[in-house]
Amino acid sequence: LFRESTNLPPAINTTLHQKPIRKLLALDAISNAANMGSILRTAAAFSIDAIILSDDSCDAWYRQSVRVSMGHVISVNMLRVADWERGRANIDDGYNHTSNGLAGVLRWLRKQMNVECLAAVVDDISIKTFPPLVTLEDDQNFGGRPWCCVLGNEGHGIRDEVIRECGKRVKIGMANGVDSLSLPIAAGILMHRLSSI
Repeated sequence: LFRESTNLPPAINTTLHQKPIRKLLALDAISNAANMGSILRTAAAFSIDAIILSDDSCDAWYRQSVRVSMGHVISVNMLRVADWERGRANIDDGYNHTSNGLAGVLRWLRKQMNVECLAAVVDDISIKTFPPLVTLEDDQNFGGRPWCCVLGNEGHGIRDEVIRECGKRVKIGMANGVDSLSLPIAAGILMHRLSSI
């Protein structure tokens, strides 16, 4: 649980209105405005504390996103990576602020704030530098730590450098013959399960 802190960038404190946070989403290169709106609406339903948007994600304020979110775009705290980086630049906390976009934000969340970062993936490929793979149905225990679920682009998924900054990869167990779900559906399942932990 992290609260108002001099270690948090001003943009974060403003975004969160000094509210303790436990549940975060990070969106990596989400390009479809309808998907963005649906994720925002679902995030509001599950009381997600904040959403971190990669700089190449579409604008949450696009008309289609606002319409699909049913207006919940105004009730969900959002922060672009560029705003995070500007806020971090002036803080001397002994942490190396060299950033590489969303991956840098996740590294900071893990190392400075003890957040469990989870990369939502659809496949189980094993790459030596990737974190371990678990299924959503596995008994997850974060020891009361806050979590951040990372969702990737509709066509390409999460970038490799972003996955490497997560502590685990998480996959939704599905029936044979079904290889993936639409991004908003998968996001809803992940938020529901993770919110119950």
